[in-house]
Amino acid sequence: MTVYLAHAPADRDAAEALEKVIERRGQFVELDDGQVAMRPIQASDVFVLLVSQALLFATARLRLEQRALDAWADGRLILVKLDHGIAPVGLRDLPAIDASFEAQREFKWNEVADAIREKIRASLPAPPASEGGVAGRVRSKLRTDDDDEGRPNWWLRLVLLIPGLWALAVSGAIWLTNRIGPTPGGLTELRQGIDGYGMRNGLPGGVTEWVFVGANLLMLAVIVTSIAKLVRSPLTRGEAPISDAEQSPASAPPPKQTDTVFVSYARANQDDVLPVIDGATKAGRKFWVDQQGGVSAGDGWAGEIVRAIRSAGGVVVMCSKAAFESDHVKREIYLADRYSKKLVPVFIEQAEPPEDFEYFFAGVQALKLFETPEAERPAAFMRVLG
Repeated sequence: MTVYLAHAPADRDAAEALEKVIERRGQFVELDDGQVAMRPIQASDVFVLLVSQALLFATARLRLEQRALDAWADGRLILVKLDHGIAPVGLRDLPAIDASFEAQREFKWNEVADAIREKIRASLPAPPASEGGVAGRVRSKLRTDDDDEGRPNWWLRLVLLIPGLWALAVSGAIWLTNRIGPTPGGLTELRQGIDGYGMRNGLPGGVTEWVFVGANLLMLAVIVTSIAKLVRSPLTRGEAPISDAEQSPASAPPPKQTDTVFVSYARANQDDVLPVIDGATKAGRKFWVDQQGGVSAGDGWAGEIVRAIRSAGGVVVMCSKAAFESDHVKREIYLADRYSKKLVPVFIEQAEPPEDFEYFFAGVQALKLFETPEAERPAAFMRVLG
């Protein structure tokens, strides 16, 4: 698993300071300033975006923004504000950790590291059913410690190895001593020697050899657990390529496709948008229109709007100045492109799309509905839908 720490080139110092804190928690970090293409974000990764005024003017802002929206759609995004600058459209209303006060940044970096740990824990597979016996409890404890910190708790493993190593050392010394001389001793003499060692150290007779057996079983359980940890599923270690089906929830089988058209629009334009939709609905078309003010941005991939876009037969964007400033509209357009939906831009007023919207509209036929007489708009709208 990898923590991608995305930042504007001007924020490199802040990114490196945060990187050190995250790495002390045992996570592998890659700095991403957008200048070099990185691999797609996988289900075990976390994407941290440092938001600042410098980010808005960074030459690679669109690439970083697209990766951030990828991570948001899969619930893998953490936003960190370095100043009071405005975040890019599509990210402004998402929850963020405020690290704008430099004197408190060390504290905030730890908050970011905690948030990363929670994201990673959420991606781990469910633990297996509880195991019985001492060895089972040891394996369960080791797994719990590993998952709590997101990394193997090797110091605990070493402590648990000590009794077994001590038992082996004592047994080996007694065995070698018994083998020296004209009449070498066997297993009986070894057991007698172990029992005598225990009695000299205050243990009752007949107990020490069972203590040694238990210590050796404990050591064996620790060794087996450690080996299993090294070869665990690549989903939790991130050392091998993850299959397409495992990369993200978005790669799960898509929902049943319908002929419903998803309508993306700014709430400020609903008086212009809804009459057109009502007219097209009466003509027999089906639409998914959110009239509740938008699903919470925190709902992520599993949100109602995401499911509606995935199952829609196409997406209509009612373009306006307000729409180009809407975080919801920006994310809906991005999701439509991500799920390869037919995108139809319909301009309800004269407005110039920003460059990040232009990217999605490139090569797509747009309808300037505001140039059509009001009574003819539903029919013109139906024609552009096909």
